[in-house]
Amino acid sequence: MDNSNSEDFCGVEPNGDGRMDDPASTSSSYKLLGRQATVHQMVGGGKAADVILWRRSRVSFGIVVVATFSWLSIERSGVSFLSLCSDVLLILVVLQFIRANYAAFRNKPLQTLPELVLTEEMVNNAAASFRAKVNYMLLMAHDITLGKDFRLFFKVVIALWLMSVIGSLISFVTLAYIGKHTTEM
Repeated sequence: MDNSNSEDFCGVEPNGDGRMDDPASTSSSYKLLGRQATVHQMVGGGKAADVILWRRSRVSFGIVVVATFSWLSIERSGVSFLSLCSDVLLILVVLQFIRANYAAFRNKPLQTLPELVLTEEMVNNAAASFRAKVNYMLLMAHDITLGKDFRLFFKVVIALWLMSVIGSLISFVTLAYIGKHTTEM
């Protein structure tokens, strides 16, 4: 493949190193804490990163409005989030079953669903990572309870007390919603 005349569809040309020069990534002001990758690249790039970083403001605003309306509906109805999720999944499974039977009745080919497979390597890696994090948390909890680090002990006591006070005033769904949307903006 000849790189001397190649150009990206977005009008971005490769530089001498073989990397693409993105106009947004050339400025150091877009890079987070002096890292090599831009914030857009660190979030994953593409349309999803544009929505998360509010570059597609209408879509981002729409997501916030839908999430707010959904949260208000769940809070007003008094239905727990878990039962709502299981009801939605139940409806989707029943609709898929009816669709499959209808297609078989009409002798139409059904679109195949992708097979989801977890390899043993993926499961072992996830388990090893989880085990390391749990062991680290247990080690920290051990140090906190034995009083080896008084400042950390004091911080944990204050944080737990604040969570208790806030939890008695606000439901968990509301707190999670507020936390989710304050970290997005």
